[in-house]
Amino acid sequence: MTQTATYTNESTTTENEKNGKLLKGVVMGAVVGGAIAMLDSNTRNKVTSTTKNMKDSTMDMYSQVRNNPSGVKSDLQERLNSASSVLKEAINDAQSLYEKVNTNILGQANQVKEDSTDILSTAKEVTSEIKDIGGKVKEAGEEVMDDSEGQSMGSNTNGASIPKTTAGTTTSKVPGQLG
Repeated sequence: MTQTATYTNESTTTENEKNGKLLKGVVMGAVVGGAIAMLDSNTRNKVTSTTKNMKDSTMDMYSQVRNNPSGVKSDLQERLNSASSVLKEAINDAQSLYEKVNTNILGQANQVKEDSTDILSTAKEVTSEIKDIGGKVKEAGEEVMDDSEGQSMGSNTNGASIPKTTAGTTTSKVPGQLG
């Protein structure tokens, strides 16, 4: 005695049901949305006029094709050829513009970038050199101050005292002299 088992693909059935429900939901949403949009009189008028224009345009095209199919075909081919040539010109112009931008503008932009980098590095060098010079000036000022503090008063050969100043100039006072 053999027993046969039948298997059903439940996942496929479930997916089909879900897809069916999704499609129904999308259609229902579109119908409800369209119905709500039609409540507005401006929307109704716009839809009506657009539909009439499409109908008139379609009927005109149909009558032209029916009366002169080869003429419509050749006219359409001419329009396509013209549009194709205009499109080719536009593509060539775009390529020329691209090349011009790459050679002129991007080249100049790269040059400006290099120049600004050079200027920045030069400015950094100058800044460090100015700091070095400032340090040397400070050191020289400190040495002058140390020298003037180390030598309080000197005397000349006449016995008059000569005070030292920080500016490095000496003033002498002679007895009986004013100022």
